[in-house]
Amino acid sequence: MNTTLTTKRAVGYLRVSTPGQTGNNHSSLETQESRYKEYCQRNDLLPLCHFVDIVSGRRDDRKEYRRMVEYAIQGNTDVIVVQYLDRFGRNPREILQRYWELQDAGVSVVATDEDINEELILLIKAGIAGAESRRTSERVRANMSRAVEKGVHAARAPFGLRRIYHGKEVSWEKDPVEASAVKEMYRLSVEENRGYKAIADLLNEAGHHARSGRPFSSFTIQRVLSNEAMMGDLTYGKKPKKGNPQQELVRVKAFFPAIFNETEWTTLQKRLEIRRESSRGRAHSSEYLLSGIARCGYCGGPMTGKAAASYKGRQYRNYWCSRATRSRALCEHYNGHSTTKLESAVLEYLSQFSDPEIVKQHIESADQAELTARETELKDIELALADLDSQFTQNLGFMRRGVLNEQEFVKANNLAREQVSALQTQKGSLAEWVDKQKERDQTTERVPGMVKTFIEDFQAMEPRVRKSHLQTILKSAHVRRNSIELEFRT
Repeated sequence: MNTTLTTKRAVGYLRVSTPGQTGNNHSSLETQESRYKEYCQRNDLLPLCHFVDIVSGRRDDRKEYRRMVEYAIQGNTDVIVVQYLDRFGRNPREILQRYWELQDAGVSVVATDEDINEELILLIKAGIAGAESRRTSERVRANMSRAVEKGVHAARAPFGLRRIYHGKEVSWEKDPVEASAVKEMYRLSVEENRGYKAIADLLNEAGHHARSGRPFSSFTIQRVLSNEAMMGDLTYGKKPKKGNPQQELVRVKAFFPAIFNETEWTTLQKRLEIRRESSRGRAHSSEYLLSGIARCGYCGGPMTGKAAASYKGRQYRNYWCSRATRSRALCEHYNGHSTTKLESAVLEYLSQFSDPEIVKQHIESADQAELTARETELKDIELALADLDSQFTQNLGFMRRGVLNEQEFVKANNLAREQVSALQTQKGSLAEWVDKQKERDQTTERVPGMVKTFIEDFQAMEPRVRKSHLQTILKSAHVRRNSIELEFRT
């Protein structure tokens, strides 16, 4: 009688959050690899390879982790070896899902330094891993927040400012040279409607330079102009990191000497927002006043200005629907208009809105019923999300009591997770739309004065400045053959 012995195949998964991480369950990669090989030798497993990630377990973009799971599910291994279960991640749901998914595919998950055979231990460890990660993050954020609240700025001095030491005490003042460059950034952005790269190029040509004598880049300009230190505020927690919960914003007003006053800061941020919304290209610098503003009233696509063939020394310029010029399948209407006539018509129509009462009537003519419907839809989504969260907790309890098995639990919560993801996306879009609609009252107060100033100063403005001012008033002008519909910027 012949007996065939089959040696099980094994792969290892090694992970550290940072290259130098060691100690207190933060084993080095070398230690984890050694444990993997020793385990294979003790248990007669055939070590095939190991997958390595140097990234936090909370991140969902762990390339080697995803590659390892795919490799295992395709039947290339029988066992996955880790030193601790928390190498799989910090999210209990993620650990449970992957563990059962691999188990269903016939792949075992084993830990060299702990017992994870019991499902109860698996659940406890998953919960502890997530709780430990949250506690660590909370401690770091709390320490940073307390430092900011005490007026301590441990990072580099913001561009345009410098520290002055008085023994152990520190005060702040504007750096004359750097602050001058910051003011020029503001002027080029707000008054000349320049983008980040153009501002960097112009500053470099004028002899300005960034820290350590380096030339300015578009990234440097963006970072400086979006830093609230320019208006004197010290902030922490403004941008939550991927995989982390929303951080609480800590702000210390008037911590630094302000380079911009509050009005200048608000004007600058609106200008930067307008540029972010606009399509790439020459929308901000072209000679066509309505480029980036005019939209085809039939398909909603952008209208672009183009010069036609000249006749007897005169060149004809027109606006056309950009989609129709590419393909009639995208839009059936070329929607051509003489540049001079369309721009004059828009300016004439716009001039009516220097009257506050007309602006109010225009704003209020928007469909109030749609606002009410969307607010109701938003409330329904919030209730649905709360219900799904309750269902997960309930299903987890059912599984612990044996009412649901592992496969049923995973199936139910996979569906719930997909629903949550879709609802969260929908909720974000709805909330943003509702907030913008509620800002219309501010538009009613602001628009008339801006329109009046723009019309009065129009002839004296440079083309780029005209476009900049018009963009702060109008978000779009929807043009049809015989009508124009203006959308004001809130």
